[in-house]
Amino acid sequence: MAYRVNKNAFFTDDSLNKGWQRLSMSKELGECYVDRFALAPGLSIAYSSYTPNRDIIEESIIERRASTFSLTYGLEGLSCYRSKNCLNEDFVFSSNHTTLSTFGNSSGERLFKANQKVSQLRILIDGRFFEDYDVPFECDTEKIPTPQQHWHAKTANHTQYYINRLMTLMMSSHTERPLEKNILTFNLLSEQLSLLGEKFDTEVKKSSISHQDELKVIKAKSLMIQYMSQPLTLAYIGKQVGLSESKLKLGFKAAYQTSPYKMLLEIRMNKAWELLEAGYQVAQTAYAVGYQHPSNFSTTFNRFFGQAPKSLSKK
Repeated sequence: MAYRVNKNAFFTDDSLNKGWQRLSMSKELGECYVDRFALAPGLSIAYSSYTPNRDIIEESIIERRASTFSLTYGLEGLSCYRSKNCLNEDFVFSSNHTTLSTFGNSSGERLFKANQKVSQLRILIDGRFFEDYDVPFECDTEKIPTPQQHWHAKTANHTQYYINRLMTLMMSSHTERPLEKNILTFNLLSEQLSLLGEKFDTEVKKSSISHQDELKVIKAKSLMIQYMSQPLTLAYIGKQVGLSESKLKLGFKAAYQTSPYKMLLEIRMNKAWELLEAGYQVAQTAYAVGYQHPSNFSTTFNRFFGQAPKSLSKK
């Protein structure tokens, strides 16, 4: 059985080289730590190394004023991030692969296997500085209800050279070339954002769908409305209408300029507003629109509308 940990399992170690901060788990769980260094306002790099002596599930609850952009390079091993929202696919971080993602306020779990080393290098940008670094994503946490994975691909050989050099500088106690870390970081960041822009351009060209698939997407939206009280998943909806998950996402983007998750969220929240105004209790409303826990429903409703559901149920 996996051992569950949360942020309280970590302790801070400031004895590293100047500017670095380490968060470590207890040695009883193995060798698990994260080193972080702030390069500039809103920009930092982080190196994580986990070799747990048992299966670990690390609870992750993100609550910030602005979203975070994460450029992750898998160095060794494989780990998984699982959002607590049933419609989100797992994020897989694997060795020799690059992953670009953004996180708003969200909750999920990171999964690590016993006695398997997982190490990763991350470049992190605070959403308040997205404009400064030309990051083309939403900085408002309320507009990112679930984590978004934008890119996951094999790391190019020339990119690996820059990663290796940056890792060497990070591990060294010498500071004779203090700007080189910044230069390497900006090179890596610039390269990946450029590749991402090319990917988006390609997706726009491919965003048109056939009339037959458009009808299936319309049917998928109808299913969401009809069965919103059920724990729907993309796999289930896609199977019912005859579309793969990737085609379902592409179809919603082409037909409605949104994702299946955001569409379902909007359907549920608008119905919840209607029920609350009609006199339903908060718990009744939560169950009616597919939430097993009223507290989770209240949090989501508050983020969506900017007010608590109780404020409507009391009218």
